[in-house]
Amino acid sequence: MERLACLIVARYLGDGVIQSNFLRRLVERGYAQRYIVWTRPQMAFFFEGIAGCVVVCSQFPIATIKQFRMRATLDFLRAAREIRRQHPSVSIDLIGDVRERAFGKLAGSRRHLHIGWAFDHPFNRLIRNPFGRGKPAVTVPTATLNIYDAYYMMLEHLTPSAPRNSLRSIVSPKNRLRQNGKNRPRIGLHPLASQRSKLWPFERWAILASEFLRMGVDVTVFGAPGERAQLESIFARVVNQISIVTETLRGMARAVEAIDVAVGLDSFFVHHAASVGTRSIVLMGGNHPAIWAPPNADVLSGSGGCIYYPCYNKPKCLGSKTEFACIKSISVETVLAAVRSALAQPSSS
Repeated sequence: MERLACLIVARYLGDGVIQSNFLRRLVERGYAQRYIVWTRPQMAFFFEGIAGCVVVCSQFPIATIKQFRMRATLDFLRAAREIRRQHPSVSIDLIGDVRERAFGKLAGSRRHLHIGWAFDHPFNRLIRNPFGRGKPAVTVPTATLNIYDAYYMMLEHLTPSAPRNSLRSIVSPKNRLRQNGKNRPRIGLHPLASQRSKLWPFERWAILASEFLRMGVDVTVFGAPGERAQLESIFARVVNQISIVTETLRGMARAVEAIDVAVGLDSFFVHHAASVGTRSIVLMGGNHPAIWAPPNADVLSGSGGCIYYPCYNKPKCLGSKTEFACIKSISVETVLAAVRSALAQPSSS
């Protein structure tokens, strides 16, 4: 058993949700006596309630590089120093990028364990390893595309003697409908994203909400605190018939637990839904659908005729006739059919 394990979670919100579930399974299997998570402040709450876990926060010179100025640099170095003082026996990263390995060295761990990807694995499109992959603890084969499956491979490698009754996934396979006393299903919609290439046409969200209301479904729209006015504009035709939740990430995460089906973009929203057993419909744009499909999810995607698909959210179609054709190729009818199917499925226990 390790004395103190440090998990480095330096990327995006969706990564934070997925990796928090990985850590919960690692703790359940008794990998270490204590744990440190080095992550961004906005993701700290993902790791609350994990036994023996302390969270150290800073921004990172990665993913949000434009926000990384002098104060962020100082906070980053202070966080590294705080972790070094605790002398972690091992640091772990689930990305396999040279920058995460550098963060492991800054954390001062005796050794660093990282996931690796086969040379022709498409995940390599999302990371940088100009000097090679290093010596990964486990190498994910090309046939294992899904990130949840890849992380389970890493979990099995780190805890090979786990009990046979251990969960065979990093998230629970259970899913359930949480219908209210009136027996009306509740659908959650999350239509906004920071990247334009991820956005499904706003007018289709409005049509979708109207169709759900005709079906007798309660509709809740989710967004950030500063997005309420935009959401009210998108759903202007039905704004008085739906609920709009614009809370902090913590508040949004809590509210997601009360819905039956989540319909959202390639974002934190759908991955958190998977972590709490809520079925989800994912409208996937330029990312590789097989890599980022959450459990209990129906991923809707297509190229729309774009020759660059999938572009891994680095669009090359800007200004062309096929700009964002991938996300635009998803029809309202396809989403409605997926939701009806999800609502018709029995809950598992």
